[in-house]
Amino acid sequence: MDYYLRDLKRSDIEDIHAYTALPEVSQYQSWEPQTYEETEAFVDMLLNRDENWMYNVIVDADTDKVIGAVQLISDTKNQSGEIGYIVHPEYWGNGIATDIGRTIIKYGFKVLKLNRIWASTDIRNTASEIVLQKLGMKHEGILRQDTKLKDGYRDSLIYSILKEEY
Repeated sequence: MDYYLRDLKRSDIEDIHAYTALPEVSQYQSWEPQTYEETEAFVDMLLNRDENWMYNVIVDADTDKVIGAVQLISDTKNQSGEIGYIVHPEYWGNGIATDIGRTIIKYGFKVLKLNRIWASTDIRNTASEIVLQKLGMKHEGILRQDTKLKDGYRDSLIYSILKEEY
């Protein structure tokens, strides 16, 4: 399957809503399945983000539909960045998150000159943890009950990779 990254556009709302409305996508997130209006507000917020927050959509090259997104939020003072990714469930298991993650990590180290890139994931989200391990990230620890969810609190696994390990 071919896909590419590009900047977010307001016209992407429909495609983004196609996956943010799904319960399996928000299962390990602090947000519930989104209404169309919530997706619209989320996209508008992203379109007005600051320059330290890189947010690209993942586009299926055959259909030109947005099938996910990747972000890198940089802390320039500390030369650190947090990565995150989301992929429509119809595309899970194709290595997209791993491939896109590699691209973003390379961008963070080579272009942004970051020293550390990190990510967090729900302790129950094994698929995301596997992606982080495939990216060469090391497990740093667990943040206990750090995020409020609909059914209680989430424990988060923290992973990172340093420039010298890249």
